[in-house]
Amino acid sequence: MRILTQTSLYYLLVSVVVFLLGSLLFYKHLQTEIYDEVDDQLFTDKENIIQYIREHNRLPNVTSGISEAILVREAQHSSLKLEELGDTLIFSSYDEEYIPFRRLTFTAFQDNKPYEYTILKSLTDFQDLFESTMMAMGWIFLMLLVGLVFVNYFINKFTWRHFYETLHMIKQYSLTRYSPLQLKHSSTTEFQELNTVLQAMTDKIYSDYLNLKEFTENASHEIQTPLAIVSNKLELFMQSDNLTPPQARMLEEMAASVSRLARLNRSLILLTRIENREFQEQEQVPLHLLLQEQLEQLQEMVELMGLRIEMPEELEPVWWVMNRGLAEVLVSNLLLNAIRHNHEGGTISIHLTKSQLRIINTGAALHNSPEELLGRYISSSQVSGSLGIGLALVKKICDLHQIKLTYSYADQQHHLLLTFTQSRPVS
Repeated sequence: MRILTQTSLYYLLVSVVVFLLGSLLFYKHLQTEIYDEVDDQLFTDKENIIQYIREHNRLPNVTSGISEAILVREAQHSSLKLEELGDTLIFSSYDEEYIPFRRLTFTAFQDNKPYEYTILKSLTDFQDLFESTMMAMGWIFLMLLVGLVFVNYFINKFTWRHFYETLHMIKQYSLTRYSPLQLKHSSTTEFQELNTVLQAMTDKIYSDYLNLKEFTENASHEIQTPLAIVSNKLELFMQSDNLTPPQARMLEEMAASVSRLARLNRSLILLTRIENREFQEQEQVPLHLLLQEQLEQLQEMVELMGLRIEMPEELEPVWWVMNRGLAEVLVSNLLLNAIRHNHEGGTISIHLTKSQLRIINTGAALHNSPEELLGRYISSSQVSGSLGIGLALVKKICDLHQIKLTYSYADQQHHLLLTFTQSRPVS
């Protein structure tokens, strides 16, 4: 929920509470004022009646009407009411309903005879006034809500537009396709401060990114030369005729370590280049032919472990739109993973369709979770020559080309499934 919506809801809640409490207080206050006004009129009529009796020594004419009435009757000495104020309801045959009246009852004497006067004043006009006032307040409250919605829309469209523009540009920002953030100037102080901070932050991030990228490239490049020299020297040394068996084994182990370090360096360089999105060129890659080519190159390893490849003689022609070099790395690492993490005499099954590539191989169960297996330097076993980075390359390539990579283990078999989720393969 957006902050403006939350703020509007809070305003609405407070407005409703204030309106209800204000209406209740207004009702009580208006009722008090109305009763005071009516009571003043009743007491004024009482004083006029008493004054009239004093001046004329007779009872005044009794009047009655729709909104007020004066009733008089002889009172008994045993039940005299000096003064009594209260409310009553009188049925109106005209309106066919009970009408509220304010009543004042008192006793006046004329020729030493007690007479009970009852003065009635209708409260209908005041109730109509109250209802009209409350109706007007209701309309005012409704207009307030409409105004609040309009103000919220105006603020969201105009005042916050720079914030949403800035947010959109941040979402589109990429280090690999760097261009300085062109944030529009905002008249709102907070948004302008945000733009200034973001501008400085992205400039600093890009500067650090370039420094790290340059260091990685330089380090990887400088490592390649001494590795190549050491590898060549070891090969020349291994060709010597006067080596003892222990020395030969030591040289073989050294050569294997240097070779592994060289492959690791190349893999790290490739992984960094993938993360930097340097492979933008894409083409239609014949995946069926690529699988056959990679299997032919790995045939020696397959025969050495006595593995059985289960795959149709002629794969269904499938073309996937992706980078050619990365496609070769992807297929190669998948097949190498299926070979290295297999056991002697095991099987490798390859199933290829227009939308999926499934590779199944026998092997021991994982000691790590599938998520850890797809990270760097993690391998499922201590297999000699395993870099622990092959599946990390596979995962990066899949992410780059919107390919869904899933892993499962069942019946002592590893299942790796690649599914295109965005761009469709071309057949």
